[in-house]
Amino acid sequence: MAKRGDFDFYCEQALSGKTPVKKIYESARVLAFYHTKSKFETHIVIIPKEHIHDLTHLKDHHNNLVLEIVKVAIDIAKTLDMESKGVRLVTNIGKFQETPHLHFHLISGEKTF
Repeated sequence: MAKRGDFDFYCEQALSGKTPVKKIYESARVLAFYHTKSKFETHIVIIPKEHIHDLTHLKDHHNNLVLEIVKVAIDIAKTLDMESKGVRLVTNIGKFQETPHLHFHLISGEKTF
């Protein structure tokens, strides 16, 4: 379970550029990239650039950010024709969240492990 103060891969590695990621979308507020250790045929991670611990830490002023994330997920799913294999948009909270930064997994296809 990710707690405040835990290592934040997205801030400390992906957004800082220390770990190169294959970007599929970027705006001033959102970054989407191919998962660095994918376990599915198609696995995209979509994150806000602002550090937000998880879904439960969203505030009213984040409404447009969440809308942008959902729109990015829809656009990527269409662009990559993910719908034909089924698609899931997932976020984790609590014991299922490995890094303390709000992120969404856009997953399609079969597991590859």
